[in-house]
Amino acid sequence: MRFWLMLWILCPLTLFAQQEDEEPKFTVGGYVKDMATFNFAGKDSTLIDNLIHNRVNLAWYPSQNLTGKLEVRNRIFFGDLVSLFPFYGELIDVNNDYFDLSWMPVNNNDLVIHTMIDRLYFEWNKNDWEVSLGRQRINWGMNLAWNPNDLFNAYSFFDFDYEERPGSDALRVRKYTGYASEIDFAIKAAENFEDLTTALKYQINKWNYDIQFIGGLMKNNVTLGAGWAGNLWNAGFKGEMTYLSSLDENEENGFLASISVDYLFSNSLYLNGSALYNSYGEEEPNFFLVNTSSNLDIRSVSPYQWSTFVQGSYPVHPLVNTGLSAIVFPSDGSVFINPFVTYSITSNLDLDLISQLFFSDSFGDEYKAQSKLFYLRLKFSY
Repeated sequence: MRFWLMLWILCPLTLFAQQEDEEPKFTVGGYVKDMATFNFAGKDSTLIDNLIHNRVNLAWYPSQNLTGKLEVRNRIFFGDLVSLFPFYGELIDVNNDYFDLSWMPVNNNDLVIHTMIDRLYFEWNKNDWEVSLGRQRINWGMNLAWNPNDLFNAYSFFDFDYEERPGSDALRVRKYTGYASEIDFAIKAAENFEDLTTALKYQINKWNYDIQFIGGLMKNNVTLGAGWAGNLWNAGFKGEMTYLSSLDENEENGFLASISVDYLFSNSLYLNGSALYNSYGEEEPNFFLVNTSSNLDIRSVSPYQWSTFVQGSYPVHPLVNTGLSAIVFPSDGSVFINPFVTYSITSNLDLDLISQLFFSDSFGDEYKAQSKLFYLRLKFSY
C-alpha cells in the first residue's frame, strides 16, 4: 500500500518531466559481490556462510533540472548461519524507512533471497535551489566512525559491506546561500508524531572551516546540534555534538559528541583518530550490544559512554592497499580490531580480505577473542 502511494506521489513529477524533454537519458551501474564468511565460533567449531550481493543503480535525466534515481539491493544468503537460525530472513530484513520496499521471494533454512529498494527519489535543481523527494540518503555527519549530527541516517561502522549506507523516505529542500554555505531542511515520513524526524541545518564557511548548526525533532526529542570540519595545521580536524531533550517526562535527556583528527603523509600513509561520548551508553555494557544493523539512530551507535577509534591505511603497492582499524572501549577494555587487504585485480575487479575480531571478558573472567570473523570478498563493478 505504501509502495503504491509513493509511486502515486512521484508520478506527476515524471509526467511533467516528460513534457519538458521527450528524449530521456538513462545510466546504469552497480556491482556484483561474492563474500565468504568464516566464523570461528569456538575451539572446534567453524561456521561458513556465503553472500552474493548485487546492486543495480539506475539514473534518469528527463530534463536539465530533474533527475530520477532508482537503486536496488539484491542479496542471496546461504550457509551454516542460515541453517541454524530459522528466522534468519527476518533478522536481515530491517530498515529505517517508512515505506516497505523490501521482499523475500525465498526464505527457508537453506536459502534466503532478499531484495530492497534503498534509493527511489526525484531531485529538482534550479539556480540555488535543490528539492528531492523519495527514498534518499541525508547525511549531515562529518566524522568517519561516529556522527552525532546524522539525525536521519545513522549507520554502524561494523556494517562494512553496505558502502552506500541506509536512506530515508523524506522530503529535502536545500538553498545554497554562498560559497560553502547553505540552508538545508528535511522531514522524514513517520507513522506518528513520536516517530517523526525533521530538522533544519544552517552551514557556513568561516576561518576556512565548514561550520553547521542543526535544530529540530528526532523521535520525540527536541535536538540541537553543531559540527565543524577544517584543518588544524596540516591535519584534518572535525567534530560534532548533539543535545537531545525528550518530550516524554519518563525519558532522560542526552548528549553526544565526537571529535576526530586525520592526516595524510607524503608517502600516502593515512591515519585517523576519533573519540565518542554518548550519555545514553553505559560504562560496562554487554559487549555484544554493539549494534551492527541498519535500524538504529545516533543514540545506539555505541552502547558505551566512551569509545575511541584509530585507523591507518597504506598502499604497499599500486594495486594493493592495506589497513587496520581498532575501536577501544576504555571503561572495560573491550577492543574491536579490523585489519584488511585490498588487491585491485583490474580497474573494476577487487579482491578483499577482511577480519573482525572482538576481544572482551563479557562472558567470564577470561579476556579473550569472543568473536573471530574472516571475510573473503570478490567485487566486480560495472
